[in-house]
Amino acid sequence: MFKSVIFLSFIFFSFFLFVSCLQNNNDFDVAGTIKASDIIRTQYKTEGVGLYQGNGRFGCVYGTLGLHNHPKRPDNYGKSVYMHFDHYFRGIHNADFQLPVAKVYWENEPESMSNYSQRQSFYEGTVCTKFETSQYKLEIITWFDPVDRNIAGIRVRSKGKAPDIIVEPALLSNIWYGQTVKQDAQITRNADSADISLSCGNTTTRVSIRTNATMEIDNSNLRIRLNEGENNILISINENVKISAADSYKRSADGWHEKWKNTGCLLLPDKDAQNMWVRSMALILSTYNDDGFGFSPPNGFSGNAWGFSFPQDISYIHPLFLSSRNIQIARSMIEYCYKRLDEMKAYTKRLFGVDGLFVPWEFPYGPIEGYHEPAPPVIFCYEIHNSGYLARMAHETAVFMNNEKWTKQYAVPLIKEIALFYKNICTKGDNGLWNIFITPSVGQDEMGGANQKDYLCALFSARYSFQKAIEYGLDDAGTYRKILSDGLNFPGLLSPRGFYYTCVGAGEKDFGKQKHPVQLNDLAFLPIYTTPQTPSVTAYNLRYDITQNADKPFFYGWTLGEFLLAGSRTGDTLQWKKDWNNILASDYTDKDRIQIYETSGAHNMSFYTTTNGLIAQSLLNNLVTDWFGKLEIGRCNPWQGKCRLYHIYSLSGVMIDGTVEQKSADLKLTAWKNCSFEINGKPMQMNKGEIQNIKVNIK
Repeated sequence: MFKSVIFLSFIFFSFFLFVSCLQNNNDFDVAGTIKASDIIRTQYKTEGVGLYQGNGRFGCVYGTLGLHNHPKRPDNYGKSVYMHFDHYFRGIHNADFQLPVAKVYWENEPESMSNYSQRQSFYEGTVCTKFETSQYKLEIITWFDPVDRNIAGIRVRSKGKAPDIIVEPALLSNIWYGQTVKQDAQITRNADSADISLSCGNTTTRVSIRTNATMEIDNSNLRIRLNEGENNILISINENVKISAADSYKRSADGWHEKWKNTGCLLLPDKDAQNMWVRSMALILSTYNDDGFGFSPPNGFSGNAWGFSFPQDISYIHPLFLSSRNIQIARSMIEYCYKRLDEMKAYTKRLFGVDGLFVPWEFPYGPIEGYHEPAPPVIFCYEIHNSGYLARMAHETAVFMNNEKWTKQYAVPLIKEIALFYKNICTKGDNGLWNIFITPSVGQDEMGGANQKDYLCALFSARYSFQKAIEYGLDDAGTYRKILSDGLNFPGLLSPRGFYYTCVGAGEKDFGKQKHPVQLNDLAFLPIYTTPQTPSVTAYNLRYDITQNADKPFFYGWTLGEFLLAGSRTGDTLQWKKDWNNILASDYTDKDRIQIYETSGAHNMSFYTTTNGLIAQSLLNNLVTDWFGKLEIGRCNPWQGKCRLYHIYSLSGVMIDGTVEQKSADLKLTAWKNCSFEINGKPMQMNKGEIQNIKVNIK
């Protein structure tokens, strides 16, 4: 693990910035706030979590020496390799998998060095690494261009005899479902550039490298010999480099400045929480953009874990795009799904034999036609709750778009087909309640068995989808109203302890064996009630008993993220603090809180954006939440001192700025549409563009 040491001057600067921001409620220092969470290292270690960079299409994790880790290093903390959204192939099970592109590393890493430092600047979008040996002195700066998103940049300032840089195409990879994939590479040299043609199966990708250094073909690799002074390397995917390194570097920094300026932000009095907010948002904004090409993998472009995406995981991040003013990213996701609506309907018919929309659990990069034929690889691809999460994404994006034409074109068709899917797998039982059952199927918990009746997660999704279908006037026959009036079979899942079992087939035998606490879904994932429901609150209080190994503490997947988000919505600050402390105690993060592992102790599955999304939502919802259909300020504030809000957007129709403390909040509300809402019990009505400064009492 790395030992981070913050320079004394940086401490004074951060403290001064923090106090200044708290004292001035009218000015929010965006640049200073983001810079205060920079990652700074002053001691070199060969192993540990690397630093993630990307632009939503192209990215990687760089190692401690500024480039990718040498191939001889073990991947104890995950991979260090370029990944690009478009570099995928259709492999086993007719499924799509992203493949690594190439590594760029020092041929010879120094055995000893001095004056080492490494800093990731989130505001600038750079990683700067410096070190020197008895033979040379180096400064390495890396970035990913946020405008031309196929470009990665490296600047090396060299003094003395520096080692060569090796560009090694990724020829052999072990990927998901037991596949060993071999890629072929052909390298050609031009005047000031080189091309690597990388091919596998149905995909061929061209990697272009342009540099003012000297390049040589060395067997299957490309060797770069550095000049004394400044060396610039631009790496581009599937296009020629048409910009100078200096211009790419400048527009990258300008792009990140503009991005942060236009992104809602928090300033919290707890340093660890503040770092988690900034670093989570930086990770998410580096992994997703408004290209509209599809969904990135849950570990981003780190190359770790899965080489495919999960719409469920996207839904755990999607609300942050809306609340932080990155609405175009959220919009592009819904428009992308709409464009593939007919394909998804055909996929649903093929898998289940019913009409409607089941969202593929593992979403393809290529066409859905032929995808997962003759059958998906694992039973978990039949998690029927999945569609309800897309319904929420579509609805909430429509609210923020505030455009009737857009809503009718993109959101309504998705919601219509999702509700139809759940209606077609609903039947009325002898007790007068409606059951959900279809084969094959599995629940979100994943430990509760396949082909069970009334998965709790599916009941939640069906209820939400029916509610939204009614709101959008999609219930001409009154079927959805009838189902909700009669009731879905929630009572059939109620345990003697007062919480819901995960399905009809579950019971006390499953107590303590769940992978995920799906009983908290209506507190964390789907807002289907106007107040916390007793069974869900009971489950929240028993969450460490219900979930496997949670009491150790140990958490699978995004479980602890759901704990935290549910805690924000229930308003239990003591329990929220317990969960927060367990992020570190359960080995869910490295000690410097740079990233989140996919599961406790799964160090090689670092940069799990899914849980970062849930945690960032929780930090925000502690201070501002509209989960129960009303605007609540300070519902679960665990921090002493002033918390600052900058341009936070709410479904209620207002943008929120100001300060929140334990007992009161001073807020500026700016209406982004005509709206009527309730804020901490006080009715409000505002017209679009109206600004009101209010003081809110917090109970």
